[in-house]
Amino acid sequence: MPNNDENDQKKINVVDRRRFDAAGEERGEAPHNEGAAAGGDNGFTIEGDPNGKEEVAFGSFVMSLATQVLVQLGEMPAPHGMEIPVDLGAARQTIDIIAMLQKRTRGNLSAEEGRFLEEVLHSLRTSYVSRASKK
Repeated sequence: MPNNDENDQKKINVVDRRRFDAAGEERGEAPHNEGAAAGGDNGFTIEGDPNGKEEVAFGSFVMSLATQVLVQLGEMPAPHGMEIPVDLGAARQTIDIIAMLQKRTRGNLSAEEGRFLEEVLHSLRTSYVSRASKK
């Protein structure tokens, strides 16, 4: 059996780079990719990356979709100045997209990414069922 100690030592680091905080307040200057704005490559600047460039992390992508679901369910406020109504259909569709990603990436994710994806899906599905039962 392979040694999983090496995989157990890896950590997923998610950096919240959204323009607005959870209360809908603007955080200040929004992060941006100066290289892309100046016609550079398509990489994104990630905190802690010594080279200043890295591809978008899978965990960050999943978190952006999860945040979208929470806004669609009304569990997270929309950005300041925006009004986004509760939309259970859109939330369900976004959860289904995350589930599709889980199915299509099976065997290609690290153990940590797989667990992270499973936990996010469980949490979102629980929130969806709770919200849908209130209607």
